[in-house]
Amino acid sequence: MKKLSIILFGALVLSSCSKNFFDINQNPNSSTNASVDLVLANAQTVTASRLIVAGNFQTITEWMNYWAPSGSYALSASDGASYKETTDFGDGNWQASYRNLEDYDYVEKTATATNNYFYIGAAKAMKAFVFQQLVDQFNNIPYSQALQGTANLTPKYDDAQSVYDDLAKQLKAAIVYFKRADAIGSTTEDVLFSGNNTKWIQFCNSLRLRMLIRQSQIGRNAYIQTEINDIVGNGGGFLSTDASVNPGYTNSSGKQNPFYGFCINTAGTFTQDFWRANRYIINFCQANNDPRYTFWYAPNSSGNYVGNILGANNNAVGSVASVFGPGLLQSVSQSAIVFTAAESYFLQAEAVLRGYLPGNAQSLFNSGVQSSFNYLGAGSSSAYTSQPGNLQTNYGACGTFAQQLGCIIRQKYLAFNTTTPVEAWSDYRRLAMPADMPLSIHNQIDRQPPAIPTRLLYATSEYVTNPTNVPTGIDYHTS
Repeated sequence: MKKLSIILFGALVLSSCSKNFFDINQNPNSSTNASVDLVLANAQTVTASRLIVAGNFQTITEWMNYWAPSGSYALSASDGASYKETTDFGDGNWQASYRNLEDYDYVEKTATATNNYFYIGAAKAMKAFVFQQLVDQFNNIPYSQALQGTANLTPKYDDAQSVYDDLAKQLKAAIVYFKRADAIGSTTEDVLFSGNNTKWIQFCNSLRLRMLIRQSQIGRNAYIQTEINDIVGNGGGFLSTDASVNPGYTNSSGKQNPFYGFCINTAGTFTQDFWRANRYIINFCQANNDPRYTFWYAPNSSGNYVGNILGANNNAVGSVASVFGPGLLQSVSQSAIVFTAAESYFLQAEAVLRGYLPGNAQSLFNSGVQSSFNYLGAGSSSAYTSQPGNLQTNYGACGTFAQQLGCIIRQKYLAFNTTTPVEAWSDYRRLAMPADMPLSIHNQIDRQPPAIPTRLLYATSEYVTNPTNVPTGIDYHTS
C-alpha cells in the first residue's frame, strides 16, 4: 500500500507539473472566480465609503454650506470655494464609479448564469444607484455600451433621460426578483440589508421615487404619475429606516467607519484639520430653535459654536471654529449611510404635495424631521415642528404650495448635512432651494455674479481614452 501510494502521488505531481507548474500567467493562490456574495459586500462597502469622503463629495458638501475650510489654510485660486473646475476635478470620481459598477455587473452576470435571483436583484438595484449618481453629476454618460471591458473600450454616450428611464425599468425588474420565494441572500455578506428582501424592495421604490421627483420640473407629470402608480401597486412601500452599510467596521487602520476614520485616527486623536462647521447652518439652527447643530458640530474650547464663511479670508483658525460633533461621529463602528429614512419621507411628502401620491404630507414631513433627529440622537422633534407661525419648521403653518414646498426642501436640506450632500445639490439645482443659500465670497471666483456649478466636467481620462465619444464644449455653470 505504501508503494502504491508513492506511485500514485508521483504520477499526480508529474501530471500537475506538466500542466500548470510552468504556466506563469496563472496564480495558483488566486481564485479565478470570486463568490458573488463577497463581491457584493465589497462593492456595497465601496459605494457607501465614497458618498462623503470622496473628493467631489467633499467639495459639494462645501458648496452646500455644510462645511467651510479652516482659516488656518490660505485659499487658492482652484479651491472648491472658487467654484472653478477642470477636467481633473471629477476624474477620480468618474473612474471609481465605473470600477464600482464593474463589480456590480460581475455579480449580476455571474448570478444570472446560476439563477441566483437575490444577487441579480441586488446587483440591478446597486447599479441603478451608482448610474443615477453619475447622471446627476455628469448628465450624458456611457451606459448601454459600458462595462464591456476590452470588447468595447470606447463606449458611446447615452442621453441622460434615456438612462434615467432605463434605470427605472431595471429597478422594477429587481423588485420582481426580490419577490421570488427562491431569492435568498446572505444575512452576513449583504452588508446593506442583511438579505432582507422587503428592505431591498423598499430601497428600489425609494430610489425610483427619488428619480421621479428629480424630474418634477421638466413637464413629465403623466410619466411620473404612471410610474408612481406602479410603485404603489407593487405594495412594497418605501424606506422607513436608514439604508446603511456596515461590513464590520472596527478600530483598525482602513477598517473604521469611513467618515469616522476621515476625522479620527485609531489612537482616538482628531486629525481632520481642514474642514470646519459652516456659519450658515449654525445661524439657522440658533434662529429657529433647532438643536441639531449641537450634534452636527462640536463646541470650541470656550464652549461656543463657531462656523466659518465659505470663501472668506478671515475665517476662524485652528480649534476656534467648530469641528464635527457627536451626532456625526458616534463611534468607529457606526454604519455608513447610503439612503436615509429622512429622505424617503421627504420625497413622499413632496409627492403627496404635488398630487402624485396619496397620503398626508404633513405627517410624512414630520416623520422626515424625526428621522433626522433619530439619526443624530437629538431626541424628539415634536416641539421643533410645531413652532407657531414658523414656515421653516412647521409644515402646518404653511398656507400655500410654495410655502409647503419650501418647508419640505428646507428640512430635507438640513437632513442631508454630512450624510448625502449630493442630493442637496440636486435639489438646489432643481428648485433653487433653500432660497437663501449663501454663495461663496472667494475673491477669485471666475463667474460674476457667483453661481454654484450645475454639473461636473467630464473626466480627463475620458478625453484621453474615449475622445471620439466624450462630449465637448461643456460649461460647468450653464451646461
